[in-house]
Amino acid sequence: MTVAEEKVATAVAAAPTQADAPAKPPSKTKRRIAVTAIQVAVVAAFLAVWEWASRTEVIDPLLFGRPSEVWTAFFDYVPSPEGLESLSATFQAVGWSFVIGSILGTVCGFILGLSKWANDVFGPFLVPLNSIPRIALAPMFIAWFGLTMNAKVFLAVTIVFFILAENARSAVQSVDTDLMTMARVVGLKGPALIWKVVLPSAVPTMFAGLRLTFTYALLGVIASEMIAATNGIGQDIVLFSSGYQINTVFAIIIELVIIAVFVNAVFQFAERRLLRWQD
Repeated sequence: MTVAEEKVATAVAAAPTQADAPAKPPSKTKRRIAVTAIQVAVVAAFLAVWEWASRTEVIDPLLFGRPSEVWTAFFDYVPSPEGLESLSATFQAVGWSFVIGSILGTVCGFILGLSKWANDVFGPFLVPLNSIPRIALAPMFIAWFGLTMNAKVFLAVTIVFFILAENARSAVQSVDTDLMTMARVVGLKGPALIWKVVLPSAVPTMFAGLRLTFTYALLGVIASEMIAATNGIGQDIVLFSSGYQINTVFAIIIELVIIAVFVNAVFQFAERRLLRWQD
């Protein structure tokens, strides 16, 4: 055997066989499909057990409902005039509280993050004020504003404001100090500094806070409606619960979950669009 033939034979012997080759990791698409299938299976199993337990009266259907009847109640309540009126009343209050609380909280958070003097003076008040249970304030807002949308809005604003203020302050303070120094060296200051340096760096943290505050705005409005209101989803939950119409209560909860998931998807889409410059 020649030297060349010996080298070829050695290389072939040293090469890993197909059986010894490391297995390829599953693709992202396959993994996503597998995860989704498992999630669907878990939900289906839970609903099947719930349906069986309710039909065999292992659990009291009057207190725990039944998935098949929840499905019927969902399509009876959601498109009904009463359901649409309650949805409109609740989400008008949620919209106003989210907009007002987000603007005020973001502006105050940016001021605290950019001004050390303002942060030293007013920053220590954020934590103790935010620790006040908002539900305890609901009767006071109702006494001030009556059974109107204003009471619901102000209660939710107190939740949204403090979350966004803390979130914006942390976002501004987390901006790279070297980047801020370089921006000031090239002459950026005031609105230009905020628009071109601070805001792009703070967008990811800000959007995370916005997704969270929408949920809390919804919770604040519904909690206020459950305490005292003339209309809204919170009032419907109380009325149907007191009448032991548990299937309709679950239907309302499912409606809220669907809306929250949809709004969260909208925020994620907007965030991806705004952060394309990072790719």
